Amino acid sequence: MKLFSKFSLKATAGFSFCLVASIISSNEKAFANACADNPSNLTSSCYITPNTYKIRVYEMGLCTADPLAGTTINSSDVVVTDNTITDSTCTATFQSSTGSLVNLAGNATQALTGTNIRPPAGRYPYAYIKISNTFGLKGTYQINNQTFYSSNSGSPVAEGSYAEFDEDLMDFSNGKTCSGSPELAGAEVFTSAPTGTMKAVLAQVSGGNLGTYTADSSCGSSTHLYGTFAPSSAVVITDATKGLEVNFSITDRGMTIIPDGSGGMSGFGGGPFSPSFSTY
Repeated sequence: MKLFSKFSLKATAGFSFCLVASIISSNEKAFANACADNPSNLTSSCYITPNTYKIRVYEMGLCTADPLAGTTINSSDVVVTDNTITDSTCTATFQSSTGSLVNLAGNATQALTGTNIRPPAGRYPYAYIKISNTFGLKGTYQINNQTFYSSNSGSPVAEGSYAEFDEDLMDFSNGKTCSGSPELAGAEVFTSAPTGTMKAVLAQVSGGNLGTYTADSSCGSSTHLYGTFAPSSAVVITDATKGLEVNFSITDRGMTIIPDGSGGMSGFGGGPFSPSFSTY
């Protein structure tokens, strides 16, 4: 992983922040590195749409400048970072000190539980999100007509042991454990809808879940994730704007299938999500 049905909560006055949790149709391939359907063998990691994708959201908001400007993808397609979060141009649109747990998979509607905040009128080229670095995942994948199911550890098992597992993201190159050369930041450029650039850094927090987020410079102690998204078109808030809807897509990107080096798979892992925005 290089990184991570609709609400009708329309306010007639004031400002509401709505989570749109319906995923893009599975018939619509949304990402270039999507896994092939039922390949004869697996040669490299790829993305699928998970059946469960739970995240705990502490804060979301909009920015006029990129809080992760020092995290980039270089000419060799490698993510580099200065381990810095600069969010002085950001304004929150949602906050929850304990976190709102939501499942981005499936078609069920669900609400973010917390405080909705109206941002000032303006043009916002960037959005940010503060979440736990623990993801709740569940999924299946078929190789050579054999279906593999996730277990409570993320390993592939038979259907009888099918279970959700928690993935504590500590290393973007190695998932829940630290590799010899850990990656503490990740980035993806999405060229299929919703389009834009998603970036994230592993972080620790002081002053509670809504406190100061500090990007980690060493692996193994992360508790949170700070992510940004630069949509292809900036979000524009005017005095007439009544609300903002955000749709998180996990189609063909929310779960990683990890090969075992011999044509099969060694396990399931986390994958990125990408948001799209609409105002009303």
